[in-house]
Amino acid sequence: MTVYLRPGSSVYQFEFVAHGERHRGSTGETEKDKARAFEMKERAKIEQSRTAKEQGINHMTMWEVSRAWLTASKATHKDHRNNESRVRKLFGSELQQRGREWFEVSNARYGVPKDLKTHEVTQAMLSTLKSKRLDEGCKPGTINREMSLLQSLLGFAESIGAPMPAQSIKWSARNNRAASLKLPETKGRMRWLTVEEERKVLDGLMLESERHPGDMAALDSWHLCQFLLDTGARYDEIAKLKWDVVDLERGTINLYRGKVDNESTLRLPSRTWTMLRDRHEMMKDLGFTVIFPKLRGRAWDGEDVSRGHATKAIQRHLDGLGGDRATPHALRHTFASRMLQAGVSLAKVSKLLGHASVAMTARYAHLADDAVHEEALEVMERLHSHPPTLAPTPQQITVSNSLHGGFQVIDSLGEIGGTCGGRTHDKRIKSPLLYQLS
Repeated sequence: MTVYLRPGSSVYQFEFVAHGERHRGSTGETEKDKARAFEMKERAKIEQSRTAKEQGINHMTMWEVSRAWLTASKATHKDHRNNESRVRKLFGSELQQRGREWFEVSNARYGVPKDLKTHEVTQAMLSTLKSKRLDEGCKPGTINREMSLLQSLLGFAESIGAPMPAQSIKWSARNNRAASLKLPETKGRMRWLTVEEERKVLDGLMLESERHPGDMAALDSWHLCQFLLDTGARYDEIAKLKWDVVDLERGTINLYRGKVDNESTLRLPSRTWTMLRDRHEMMKDLGFTVIFPKLRGRAWDGEDVSRGHATKAIQRHLDGLGGDRATPHALRHTFASRMLQAGVSLAKVSKLLGHASVAMTARYAHLADDAVHEEALEVMERLHSHPPTLAPTPQQITVSNSLHGGFQVIDSLGEIGGTCGGRTHDKRIKSPLLYQLS
């Protein structure tokens, strides 16, 4: 065994040759006994790996699996960039901005060790990960997405021949929630903007743009917010739009919904149609194919690339509303609420939102119920303001006893109606009202 100290360092290094290959690195230990124990573990791993290869077993680390999965899923998953971010965070790294540049920082948070083999994953390890994420303040939904990612990685690893954990992982356990890696998610209150709130946000963004005429970031935020409110589209769907999907003559856009992989043509309200015509006139000589170019500071970068997820300005104005916090996605909820409260059916709203099925629109069902009740109330109010004459007044009715136990009705013209068993023959009386006389 060979462990040694480099000049000026207190951390032991290891170096040895196994099966004709030299292995070296840091033990991370400052005590020699612990450094030797580390080297023994490294030798054991090499022997296990060699034996596994001879037996046809494909030992892989979770990091190696994640890289292979990202490569394979790039062609099948529309949210590849989001998957890259999720994998990065899973292993404890995150992007941090320094000046105008972004850098990946390792060990910025708790993460799965990159050298962890697939068969070494245990329930206890993942329970610790869940606890750490809760300590970080992550919401149940965020933790559940990370656990789903781990499920996908292990499933992919199994498909390419990597050995699985000896004990199965309890991802979700109804009878033992404490043992479950996934947490119950509570449905938060759906937030949308009132008409007054919408006006306040748009006016604020417009004034900010007008105060700084050369500020393209402010102009884009105003236009984006209006676009989202008028179409109900997701942020990324609008932020990545290109001019070739816009018909400025007809006032339509051909919108691709990447999340559900469908496409639809939307007609634009006049204010957004006018905004796009003005914007196209302003940009026509700049060579952009994208409607909302990438920003560098407060100006367009000049590169013909669509902007990323830059919503700080919109979020700032939404935060100024007070009450329950609204995010840019609340603009989509606002569109849906406007449609349903105006009486548009769930099926039609589902198509407008680009949902794969009406079931996805069911979360807005209570708004449709509100619209039904409002319509019923309007009908009743109209009826009450113009009550129909359904029956003559008591002074116009004379009732006499009949041998048959019925009664006779003398209408206002003095004509005698026939005897009946509790029902009048007067055609002006539509319902079987019985007049109880003393």
